[in-house]
Parts: sequence; structure tokens; C-alpha cells
Amino acid sequence: MEELQGLRKTVNNYLGLIFKIGLCLVILSSFFFFTNLTTEMFDSAKFVVLIIFTGLLLVLLTLKFTIADKVTFVRTPLDIPLILLLVVGIVSTFLSSAPYVALLGNQLKIHGSLVSLAVYILFYFILVNNLKNIKNIRWIFTLTIVASQVLAVASLLTYSGVKILPGPWVHGINFTPTGSNFSTTAILALLIPFIVIQILTSSKPILLILNSLFLLLSGLAIALTGTWATWIGALVALLLTVAAIAPIRQISRIRPISLIGLIGPISLIGLITALSFIPPLSGVKNPIYTQAQNFPREIQLSFVDSWKISVSAFRDSPFWGTGPASFSFDFTNYKPVEFNTSKFWNLRFDLPFNEYLQVLASLGGIGLVALLSLTALFISSAYQTYMTYRSDRSYSESEKVTLAISGLIFFIILALHSATLSVWVIGLLVLASFMVINQENNPGLFSFKPGLNEQNNFKNMFLKIAGNISNPESLKETIRIDALPGILLTIALALVLFAGFFGGKFVLADYYHRLALNAVAENQGIVAYNNLIAAEKLNPYNDVYRTDLAQTNFALANAIATAKAPTEASPSGSLTDQDKQNIQILLQQSISEARTAVTLSPKSAINWEILAMLYRQISGVAQNALVFSLDAYGRAIFQDPLNPNLRVSVGGVYYAVKNYDMAIRFFTDSINLKPDFTNGYYNLSVALRDKGDLTNAQALAEKLLTLIDKSSPDYKTVSDYLDDLKSRVASGSTKESEIQPPASKETGALQQKELPKVVDVGNPPNNIATPSAVKKPNPTPTPKP
Repeated sequence: MEELQGLRKTVNNYLGLIFKIGLCLVILSSFFFFTNLTTEMFDSAKFVVLIIFTGLLLVLLTLKFTIADKVTFVRTPLDIPLILLLVVGIVSTFLSSAPYVALLGNQLKIHGSLVSLAVYILFYFILVNNLKNIKNIRWIFTLTIVASQVLAVASLLTYSGVKILPGPWVHGINFTPTGSNFSTTAILALLIPFIVIQILTSSKPILLILNSLFLLLSGLAIALTGTWATWIGALVALLLTVAAIAPIRQISRIRPISLIGLIGPISLIGLITALSFIPPLSGVKNPIYTQAQNFPREIQLSFVDSWKISVSAFRDSPFWGTGPASFSFDFTNYKPVEFNTSKFWNLRFDLPFNEYLQVLASLGGIGLVALLSLTALFISSAYQTYMTYRSDRSYSESEKVTLAISGLIFFIILALHSATLSVWVIGLLVLASFMVINQENNPGLFSFKPGLNEQNNFKNMFLKIAGNISNPESLKETIRIDALPGILLTIALALVLFAGFFGGKFVLADYYHRLALNAVAENQGIVAYNNLIAAEKLNPYNDVYRTDLAQTNFALANAIATAKAPTEASPSGSLTDQDKQNIQILLQQSISEARTAVTLSPKSAINWEILAMLYRQISGVAQNALVFSLDAYGRAIFQDPLNPNLRVSVGGVYYAVKNYDMAIRFFTDSINLKPDFTNGYYNLSVALRDKGDLTNAQALAEKLLTLIDKSSPDYKTVSDYLDDLKSRVASGSTKESEIQPPASKETGALQQKELPKVVDVGNPPNNIATPSAVKKPNPTPTPKP
């Protein structure tokens, strides 16, 4: 018995030590860890640290249960919403049209996938079961605040043009170690309550001075590099914290030096913020304004567009959504037609306006209910704590009210912007810490011991869990279940080993993909090809590796054909039989990889477009390649129906085979989708001219000229083209012109019609995927659920 007690004590000590060290690493990595060894430099590295920490603590926690011969865990009001989110994510992944994307993330971004959702939720449960008391929470947030100030200084230095790292790392004045300025400023906003309450309540001058400096650095970083979402979050955090302190320690009772420590930084922040918005007056230079204007802000999809997209996705998949990491597909499928009139019309967004619309689209109505429940339950507990702190003069738990305010700010930021990995990590740390402190006087523990009466105990357990939502005051429960600790340990070990094996393979695959991208940048095609082959073998489920390998295969084949093509000195060219065989193999592999990519992710318009472009590029050496190209373009349009560029591409294919009627139809579609689309007008005008409709061709060219800036080089090109049209109309000339639509040009070495057809792409489809014509549309109405 004594040996067993000693073993339990040893495990507890090691568990506590590993938890402290691991949590420090998670926090620091969320702030500062990034690497150029992976395709995505920021979130991938941070997620690896997070999943290692979570998996290790999960195994140690279940080992502790096994040694103690009972399962004891802390339950909080947030448990059921989080578990429901995970269940919805799992079901939604299985029902998704692209399950591999839903499981592992889209375009090599792990955040938003089912794997990331599962790790975040496990991370929360690990936190609430290891943050034992307020002492642990204090030192954790002390570390977090100090680290955040280093982050703020780094952001301010890069904002001012100071290179804190060598050139390959720092690419611009908006560089920040978290990966985005929103992440950095959102984290700083979450920590504002901790700093302000220290300023107003601390009796030590050194702490007052230090926290005033922290407030200044945080405020400047938020004001200069943040978005309006983090501006609002920081302002609300400041107001709520001051309002919480004022009633119980009247403003007159607060030490003057504390007021100076608060008002001084705020005044300086306000002054610099004002200067960043005021342009130079009367010739006086304002470098703060100039720097603010030159700072590249992050682009956020508007609320109206996000709402229309998310509700449309909800309409078609009301319960489980379209799947984790699927918003980029929802965007292309459901974006409103008026989006084409915005200045970001040519971009594809993978995140909506905020986290709630993200969940509505990807996890459906059930997922949104779970997230809203999570929000409401926390706000309810936080509001009670906040009001008690304001009204009860004897209530002295400043950490608890600080965490309550910080948690409220977290949900405000979720309502104003889509979250990132770093924001979720710090946000979950805040929520878990608040719940631990909130449960200290009202324990919510479950203890499972081997024994009898399992059925009744399971029934009582779930009744208690349900009751815990409205009544956090619960007693310790003992459930007698034979072998449960050992079963949980086995499951945890199996889960961690499974995740470690495949996770290691996927990380190594991403490393090879990064090497391939580096090789492409250095024009080393063979090296890129070999690295992509290695990446694909390790992770055959990633459609990005497939499309990259497809394009690399084509580029190598095209390079061989171009280098040894016929010239004046060698009219027959210098291609050997081996060269021809290599070209044939490379092109066959290119098409095969692109086809596999659309199988793995059939909702991706990008993948279909790449397949269509490859078919078109090999039209000279593959029979029926243009038919396959038109079919792939049609399927791309089915996934991105309001994209005018895709319509122009299809029109270009039809123009190349002199099917002017279909070319005109698709060029017309493009300008109906985007009435100011200059490329569409130019291609349509040329197609009309070549069909013989000179009058309408001239009218379109005149319209086009009004859409182009006179200082643009394109203005002269269009002006010369219009003069040519006018002379043709005047003379009635119908001779063929050298001017062709840009969309129809076939200049590739493998597009020449006289080349032998050596690539077999299969029998053409019986019915080409042809989208219907587009009328001049009205603005997309807001869909109703």
C-alpha cells in the first residue's frame, strides 16, 4: 500500500511538472514559434507543439487514473457544449463531400479542421483538470502577459520598419510572430483587463510602473496594427475593468499615482491614434499618418456577404453543415453576385466575417447551437461574478473578475472576427482558468471507482452533468465501473500513438512540400519533382500536393518540348525518342495527378480549373483534350458559378476552335456577372468582330475605353484597337486581323495542332458540363433559413 501511495505521489509530481513546462511551451509557441520548414510557416509549427502537449498530458492523466484506481475529473458548465461541438464536427466530416479536407484542413491550413477542433477541446479539458488553484493560474498569466509585451514590441518594431530578423523571415512591416496582426492584437486585447486591474489595485510602485508600460505597449500595438474588431475588444476591456473597480473603491479612493499610471498611457495612445488618422495640414509632415496609410491591413470578408454565404450553406445543409474547413467551398458556391463589384472580387476567402457564421456554414444549425450555448453559459457565469465584484465591497477575488472580463472580450472578438489558432489557445486558457476558480468553492468533480451498480451510476452521472449547467454547486460523485481506468489509458495510448504515427508522416510530407516550393523558386524542376513525389507518398490524401505535382510534371514536359522545338537552324527539332517518351510519361502523370486532386476535393473550383488548364495546355499532343478542358471548366463553374474569369477562359477555348457563337455567349456571361470587367469586354468585342458584327464590336470597344484609366498602358492598346474597328466599319473590311482575344491565345509548345497525338486522356465525356447562360442579374437577395 505504501509503495502504491508513493507511486501515486510520484506520478502526481511529474504530471504537475510536465503540465507546467508543457503549458509554458504552448503559450510561448503560440506567440513566437514559426518555421520555414513547413509550407504554412506559422500555424503548422504552433499546432505541432499544441498537439504534442495535449497528447502527452492525456496519457499521463489516464495513467494517473489507473494508478489511483479511480477516474476523477473536473466538470464545468462548458463541457456539454464543447462535447456537442466535437460530435457535430465528427458527423459533419463523415457527411462532407471532401472528408480528407474536413479532417486535415484546406490548402494546408490545419486550423478549422476536425483535427484542430478535437485538439482544442481536449486542450480545454486538460487545462481544467490540471489548473489546480489560483496560485497556478497567477504564474501562468504572469508569463503570458510578459510574453505578450515582447510580442507587442516585436510588432511595433516591424511596423516602424526595423528588421528584427533576417530578410527571409521578415517580408514587410506587417510581420508578426503569431502569423497575423489580428492574432497579435486580439491576444493583447484579451490581456488588457489583467494589466488595468494591476494598475488600479497594486500598492507596489514597481508593479505600477511596469503595468503602465505594458498598457502603453499593448495599446499602441492594438491602435497601430490592429483591426476594428480588436479596437472594439480592447476598448470594451478597458471600460469594463474600470467600471468593475470604481464602485467598490470609489475613484476618489484610488491613489492619484494609480490614476496617473492609467490615464497617462491612455492619453498617449489616444494622441498617437488620432495622429494616425489626421492627414498632414499646411505642409506639415505627419510620419505617423504616412506610416498608418502604408501599413497593409488584413482583408476581412464583409458581414453582409458572410451572412448570405453562411445562411445559404445552412439552407442546403441545415443540421451538420458542409463540413469543417469548408468555408472556401461555401464562398465560391454561394457568394452573392454583388461581390463582383467590390475591389476584392478576384479573391477567394476561406473565412467569413466572424466565428459564429463560420460555425453556421461548416457545422450547421446544431454546431451553432453548441457555440451559442457555450457563449451563453460563460456570459451567465461571468456576469454573475462581475456584478458581485461591483456590488460587494468585501469581495476581493480580482483574478476571478479579471478572467470573467477577459472571457467576455474573447466572445466579443469571436463575434467581430474569425479566430485563429493562437487566439483560440489563449481564449481557452482564459475560459478554463475562470471555470477552475469559479469551481473552487463549488467543486464539480466526478470520481469513478471500480465496483458494482454501473447502470444506476451512469444514469446518475448524466443527470448530474445535465444539472450542472444550471447548478454548478455539485457534490463529488462515485461511479463504480470495473476496469474503466485501464480502458481509458488504453484508448488514450492508442489515440496518441495513432496520431503520432500519421501526424509525423504528414509533418514530414509538409517538409518535403516546402523543399519543393523552395526548389521551384530557384528554378530547380527535377528537385521539386522528387520532393513532391516524397511528399505525396507520405500523405496521399492532400489535394494540394497532387495539383502541385501535376503542374510540375507539365512544366518539365513543356521545358523539354520548348528547349528542343523546331528552329530556323533545326527545322525538325532535336527531340530524341527518349525525350518524346519522357514528355509522354510526364504529361500522363500530370493529368493523372490533377484528376486525383478533384477526386479528393471535388468541391474545389481551384482544382477543377487547374485540370482544365492542363488539358488545354496539352491540346496539341492529346486527342480530345479541349473537350476534356471544356468539361473541367464547366465543373469549375458549377463550384464557382459567379466567377467571370472562368467564363472568359471557357470563351477562349471556344474562340480557339472558331466556335464564335459559344465564345460570344461565355464572354457575355462574364460582363453580365461583372459589368465593369474590362477583360470580358475586350474578348467579347474581338469575338464579335471576327464573327462579322463590327457595329456591336465597336460599341463594346467604346464602352471598354471608358472603363480603363487613361494613364494605363492598356488604354493605348484599346484605343488602337478601336481605331482599327472604326476603319473596318468605314471600309467594310472583313479581312482577318492579327488581334485576338487574350483568352484564346495558344502559345504553349504542346498546343500546336500539327503535333502528333501521343498522350491518351481517354474517351471524351458524352455530355460536356456546360453551365447555363447568365442574364444580367439583380443583387442577390438575403436568403432566409
